[in-house]
Amino acid sequence: MVSGVENTKILFCNLTRSFLVIALFLFASLAWAQEPKISASTDSAQYKVGAWILLRVNAELPPAVDSLTVAVKDSLGPFEILNVDPSPSKAGHQQWLFRLTIFDTGNVYVPPVIFSYKNRGDTLTRVAYTNPIPLTITSIPVDLKGDIKDIKPPLDAPWKFEDFLPYLIALAVIIFLGLAYWYYRRLKKRREASYVAPKPVIPPWRVALAALHTLEDQRLWQQGRVKEFYSATTEIIRRFLEDQYGLLALESTSDEIMGQLKPLSAAQTLLKEFRSFFTTADLVKFAKYLPTPEEDEQELTWAFHFVRTMTPHPTVPSPGDAALSPEASPAGEQEAANVR
Repeated sequence: MVSGVENTKILFCNLTRSFLVIALFLFASLAWAQEPKISASTDSAQYKVGAWILLRVNAELPPAVDSLTVAVKDSLGPFEILNVDPSPSKAGHQQWLFRLTIFDTGNVYVPPVIFSYKNRGDTLTRVAYTNPIPLTITSIPVDLKGDIKDIKPPLDAPWKFEDFLPYLIALAVIIFLGLAYWYYRRLKKRREASYVAPKPVIPPWRVALAALHTLEDQRLWQQGRVKEFYSATTEIIRRFLEDQYGLLALESTSDEIMGQLKPLSAAQTLLKEFRSFFTTADLVKFAKYLPTPEEDEQELTWAFHFVRTMTPHPTVPSPGDAALSPEASPAGEQEAANVR
């Protein structure tokens, strides 16, 4: 009876132990199934000291793992990490290319590369390792009589857009300055071609005196052209008043011009002679009045005197203006005598 109970206990203990072993096996299998499989390899098992060693790492990721992250930075045991080039990741697969170098000789091992990762829905950071790789590093034969050379030629870095950017900016600036200079030259040529020198502004009194001198040289009254002489003289006086003072003299009657002259202080002493001059001119032009030659000369002399007196700012005439001075003509001499 006792032996039966003991057998029962032994059987229960065995079943319990078997259950625990199976549970541990299943748990271990499940945990192992969630870990990534990482393998590392090199192109050769033997390298020269200082040479580049290409370490290729392939990782197979289970569905529960998002991605792996390299946990090493500058060195890997005695090996120096020159750079790490990750390949574009695919579904459940990642690749890296490590460029290593070492300056020790002998038999060495590439240590396992450490990666970190997390499972989905878990905040715990886990690690995974690559397999170690044995390598043989040999020295380089030294020619004591030869020149000193680099162990490896310099690495040619690929050109990037940032490398070309300064040259592109300099080229754009040169093109802009060239276009600006071309536009400036073109605009300057247009301005030079369209430039017209301004005509010199001749004072109205100078124009009037020159016209009176020309009229004096023509001596129209001595040719019997008295009406033409008075018409030209009055027109010179009218144009002088209009250009010098802005009076409406060309289209106004003698009385209207008199009314416009009265406010001018310079014309106060000339009003009486002005009325007499224009009255004589009107009689010649409209009433067929024939004055004597002496009266014609006096009228021309008075015209010179009127222009000189009505000049707003009389200045001392230069030698070149002597021909325009009333005193330069016989009539002018007579005017000066009359004024004196």
